[in-house]
Amino acid sequence: MRHLGWAAIAAALMLTATSAACAETKPVTAGEIDQLTEQVRTMMVQEKPLNNPLAEEAFSEDGYAWQFDFGVVYTERSSDAATAGINAYQLMDSETAGPRGISLDWEVNQVMEAVPCDNEEMKGTFQEALLYLEGSPEEAFCYGRVLRDGQRIAAIEYGSVDAKSGRRTAMILGISGDGVASIRVENSPEVLSAEDIAERYGEMEALSREYRYSRVPRSRNGADLEMFHEGDLDFTALSYRTAEPEIMGENVEDMLIDNDDGTWLRRVDGDGFEAVFTCDSRGKNARLVSYAILSPDLEGPRGVRLGDQFYEDFTRFRSGEGELDQQGLTEVLYGQVGTAPYGLAEYGDGTEMALRYVTPTLGGPDVELLLRYHDTVLSEIILHTLEEDES
Repeated sequence: MRHLGWAAIAAALMLTATSAACAETKPVTAGEIDQLTEQVRTMMVQEKPLNNPLAEEAFSEDGYAWQFDFGVVYTERSSDAATAGINAYQLMDSETAGPRGISLDWEVNQVMEAVPCDNEEMKGTFQEALLYLEGSPEEAFCYGRVLRDGQRIAAIEYGSVDAKSGRRTAMILGISGDGVASIRVENSPEVLSAEDIAERYGEMEALSREYRYSRVPRSRNGADLEMFHEGDLDFTALSYRTAEPEIMGENVEDMLIDNDDGTWLRRVDGDGFEAVFTCDSRGKNARLVSYAILSPDLEGPRGVRLGDQFYEDFTRFRSGEGELDQQGLTEVLYGQVGTAPYGLAEYGDGTEMALRYVTPTLGGPDVELLLRYHDTVLSEIILHTLEEDES
């Protein structure tokens, strides 16, 4: 049973030979999306819907839903699939490809290879990032943007707006994990006014000037990534190297603990974290030695968050330089265990797993990032200082 657990994880981490279609130099156009729409219409004509598209329960804000094995198509009221105005549709069939060959189960990196991207680091806000913006609101423009929850990409949208017709067309790729889970096309009959078009363009242009947040590099090839290093100890929540009890935020519980051996600890419990400092009997000269993230809203080094999937975090740190032990339970990812820097994966039976990354610090002790997983989901994040006998 142990080997079955590791085999499943290994399979998820393997890089397939599938590659993106020839990288294009131009953005996704309305013409490309229209071609896909005509392909969908042909499938509508050839297949019988699984429901009654004119029934009351089939109606939604997108129109009347026609349900097929390949997905759902929303139209204006009509019983004729050949002439019904298509407002939107969502593909759920991996055999039906969108523009540039994009299909279900493609990875985000493959999509980025197939469509141009002027913002590879996805710099923007915590919620979104602009990939490209071309054209003008007076004539026509096209755009690509990412919708996200921090490091977790929810969707990639490629759209175009024509000022003359007031038409907006968009393809939205729903992302789950790091792969395309759905392809939705919006072709609303709504005609946008010049004011609406200018406002949409202005929003995109403003997003292009946002640099507050960016995507952490990731790769299925661990050799492309950096080892966990001292710079990773500075992240959004705090700087592990310079943190002090007095700057851990408001509404915290601050406790001074006597270890009864002449040493003292100061524990600070705050909103979504627990920090432990060594200190003197007055709580002074505090030095952070442990920091645990307890909330899924807080990000740790390289954007790791409670609720991440194992493979998502695995592909943010260097790997592939060490060996898997004979039992298949542990793997040295890089370096030599016990001598920083090094990385170690503990697979167990695939139910309880852990990733350990240790970095030296300039003039100080080594620090470990410990990530624990239950059923491949990140359940514990701890940064802690290693004593000499631990490293």
